[in-house]
Amino acid sequence: MAKKEIVAFLSDYGLEDEFVGVCHGVMLGIAPHIRVVDVHHNIVRQDIRHGAVVLRQTTRFLPDAVHLAVVDPSVGSRRRAIAIETRWGEVFVGPDNGLLIPAALERGGIKGAYELSDARFHLTPVSRTFQGRDVFSPVAAHLANGTSPSDLGETIPADDLVQFEIPEAWIHDDHLHAEVLQIDRFGNLQLNFLREALEKVGLPEGSILEVRLEGHRLRVPFGATFADVKGGEFVLVEDSYHYLSLAINKGDAAAKLRAHLGSTVIVGPVPG
Repeated sequence: MAKKEIVAFLSDYGLEDEFVGVCHGVMLGIAPHIRVVDVHHNIVRQDIRHGAVVLRQTTRFLPDAVHLAVVDPSVGSRRRAIAIETRWGEVFVGPDNGLLIPAALERGGIKGAYELSDARFHLTPVSRTFQGRDVFSPVAAHLANGTSPSDLGETIPADDLVQFEIPEAWIHDDHLHAEVLQIDRFGNLQLNFLREALEKVGLPEGSILEVRLEGHRLRVPFGATFADVKGGEFVLVEDSYHYLSLAINKGDAAAKLRAHLGSTVIVGPVPG
């Protein structure tokens, strides 16, 4: 495999501890030519789905890279450490818990998958609690140096990998059954459907919608921007990834509604 200049790094490590910096150091010690792009380190702790959502959404905006993703609640167990090579030549490194699958499928599909079983590409001894440092980071760096994924260990059939599908909203009569995919730092609630889904139930941009969420029944305009409503008012807008997001102009929708990742949402026409 050709050398890569960038490792894109996503994790739930946060920035309060030294974990991210240590992983940077390990990678730069092996591949000093690389740049590490920190995509996100505040994935909700141990939340594989949140990591998978962010990884899938962000990879299309990154240059050719080794994608290192670590959200690993089963670290130290018998779960496998893996690398996935896509048909577009991108490589994803992380635990075999479904985290990598949605992004790999979107980036050309799985060409090959390999267990990270060759200790030549690890730090030793391998910690049972910090394999991001001792397995995933060194492997990512060796890949950036041009190591072939097939050299890392045994081949794994693609259908033997732990699978994961990001849920999609579904239509029932004239409304959508959806859920919150993620919440950004502004409190905007990203929902798991695109504008086409609303159009299918006869609710184009400019419509007034009923949104039911965490015991609340809201009348919300489907706007183009946050500023389509006054400060403090709810609005549904298309976000930068083309998903619909429930927001409060100059406010925090998540805090106001006490919503969380996975909160169920029903969106439809205002009754009557």
